[in-house]
Amino acid sequence: MPLQKKAARDTRKPVAGKRRKSATIAARPPSLHRPVLASGRSGAPEIMVTLDNEHRYIASLLEALAEQADNLLPGRSPDYGMIHDIVHYMASYPDQYHHPREDLVFDRLLERDAESRDVVEQLLEGHREVSRLSRELLDELSRVTSGDHPADKQKIKFLCDRYIGYNWDHMNMEEGKLFPRATAKLRQDDWFAVNAEARYVDDPLFGTRVRKEYQRLSGYLSQRAERIAEDVAIAELFGIEALIETVAVLSSAVGEIQDVVDARLRQSFSALRRRVSAEERGNLLGRPRAIGATIVEQARSGAADIGEIAKRTRRELSEPFATRLKYLRKMFREA
Repeated sequence: MPLQKKAARDTRKPVAGKRRKSATIAARPPSLHRPVLASGRSGAPEIMVTLDNEHRYIASLLEALAEQADNLLPGRSPDYGMIHDIVHYMASYPDQYHHPREDLVFDRLLERDAESRDVVEQLLEGHREVSRLSRELLDELSRVTSGDHPADKQKIKFLCDRYIGYNWDHMNMEEGKLFPRATAKLRQDDWFAVNAEARYVDDPLFGTRVRKEYQRLSGYLSQRAERIAEDVAIAELFGIEALIETVAVLSSAVGEIQDVVDARLRQSFSALRRRVSAEERGNLLGRPRAIGATIVEQARSGAADIGEIAKRTRRELSEPFATRLKYLRKMFREA
């Protein structure tokens, strides 16, 4: 199905729901995490900075797609139009412009660094596979959004998870192996040649002007970015406050225990003076018994006091965290 065909649009206001961990039809691979992006690499050529920035955009879309795909699980309401828009953009821009620019860099690297051949060939094949996966997923979504085909949630969830996982693996390899190698091996004339061949167009979603068909997606991504920033800020604030409260509670407990020990020592000496009477002072057998009884009595009392301090400290440490967790769960449910 041609990419330019317009699918039925979902006019609902996008709601950036918090992504929840849950069982999936296709298990996400262990590498499903944000790639270590290379932006800011010292001396990186302009095209590498562009590729790094585009990886950031793709990363945000993969996270958004995973969030939307979780709504395909039973009991939730998926936004097929939003999922379609994400995949449509991925098939229309990264597959047609981003990957071909990377191919130019990889081809040039092969001329300078024969040792990189295996990884380069794997990544070149990866670009073809990403394109195939995106078209397969887009075709399935287009049939659903156009009303030509009932939605198969399990199938779409499987296709989304597979697509997301493959893209993460692919970007991780590029960022971890090929981008640093290309920056180190290619010379200035290589970069001039790559730039001369590369095709540049204004990004229809992240460029200077958002194309009409992606305006709803752009709004969703902006809303999602704001929510994530707020969540991170709240989490950091809670973390700092929790640390401060923990230190304060523990410091208070240590101080109280020290006070108990000091008080019990003073009471022990005072009690010893009282119990070792004038008569007992002359009794060598009575003196050790009196001293021992006093020490045991004060030790038991001190242990009981310290036990109460420990119980209260546990409560004081757990209650703030329980309150925060309760608040965070409520906030995530309402998001």
